[in-house]
Amino acid sequence: MPNGVSANGIMPNGIMPNGIMPNGIMPNDIRLNGIMPNGIMPNGATVGVSGLGAPLTGPDIVGSTWTGLLSDGTTLTIRVDQAMHQTGANADLWSYQFSALVSGEWRSLCATAVGDPTFADTVSGSWNLAQGVPGGGSYHPNTAEFTIACRGSAIAKCVELGYKPWTGNARELASCVRALRADYCGDGTPYTVDGTLVNLYDNAGLQFDTVDWDPEAAWTPDGAACISKKNETRFWEVLQTRPTCYPHTLKAQKSCGTEFSEGAAIITELKPR
Repeated sequence: MPNGVSANGIMPNGIMPNGIMPNGIMPNDIRLNGIMPNGIMPNGATVGVSGLGAPLTGPDIVGSTWTGLLSDGTTLTIRVDQAMHQTGANADLWSYQFSALVSGEWRSLCATAVGDPTFADTVSGSWNLAQGVPGGGSYHPNTAEFTIACRGSAIAKCVELGYKPWTGNARELASCVRALRADYCGDGTPYTVDGTLVNLYDNAGLQFDTVDWDPEAAWTPDGAACISKKNETRFWEVLQTRPTCYPHTLKAQKSCGTEFSEGAAIITELKPR
């Protein structure tokens, strides 16, 4: 995978769902929560999202503008600046560079630490980006809006692993994002640090377990269904803390991470210490 160590699901995890950092665009914890499904071309023509596949596809939409929905109820004008067609298993996916109009100036929506523009993927539906509250971090695939996810963010990594709503894998996508962010309690709170290696595989036959690592947890769209052992989790190995749901609703089970039970769609493993 472009954003992973190898194609078998071993990759650095990350705590940002969509990777869109404020960069002066969205101050005071205001977040970009979704994009409206209709845009406007430079000539004034209306353009809509794709009925099949990723919401935005093809090079012809470069220059179009879209309306972003912010968490404070206001909107933001988003522009498509550049298009890139992915290849291989993701040949159905186009990535784009986006900018946002802020105080009369276009600023990159996804950028490197030094401000260079980077690409993003689009995926149907929206995420609840709140943390520490019921429903935080949840994925809503059937909303009219779509999401922009910077490449390298949890959402984009999961889409590029093959967990695409348009191929019937919305459930795996939601579980994968929870897993990469170590959102054990399913309330949007991550319990890891960026760059921690994790092996991930699924029950849909898209990613396979090809390494002999230690089972960590089994994941559903609502968070972790169970953990293998407390001291073989990211919340303990990396942060040496415990989620608010452990051990009340999040339980350690010897069989956790060895089979897909309790409705789990994703299993994670950590490199042996």
